[in-house]
Amino acid sequence: MSTMQRAAVAALLLGAAASAGAQNDDEREYLEDLREVNVLVEELPPAVEAAGLTRDGIERAIEDRLRERRVPIGRSRLAGDLYVRIGTHRGSTGLYAYFARVSLQQLVTIEGNRHRAIVDTWDLESLGLVGEGNLPQVEEVVLQIVDLFIEDYFAVNDPW
Repeated sequence: MSTMQRAAVAALLLGAAASAGAQNDDEREYLEDLREVNVLVEELPPAVEAAGLTRDGIERAIEDRLRERRVPIGRSRLAGDLYVRIGTHRGSTGLYAYFARVSLQQLVTIEGNRHRAIVDTWDLESLGLVGEGNLPQVEEVVLQIVDLFIEDYFAVNDPW
């Protein structure tokens, strides 16, 4: 595969997250009255960080996006965790397959036994393929998913 073909495939796959739709009504309703969001990004492999896709950079970019859109950020008991997991695999061609998942984890009470558990109440993911030099573009895919989260958040919460 030529460099140009690889770039075209990468651009096509990066756009896949943008075309994903918003969540169903139940998942939107689980965001109702969510007071704060805390951002948690899983650690990334050293080779991925060395190529420019960093945990700290992703976390900062998400927090900046949430602040821009006025989604409250905090760590109180009322906060949900916006949890980001990115998995990568370098193939024999030098391209990286990636999996990016953003979920909101909230503390819930199980009605039957009144036990409490942390569960995913909203999630969206994207799969794609990028060249090593384009690994930092995966951050944009994550931000596109975060934008969809923000849209769903404001669909059930007053924006101001």
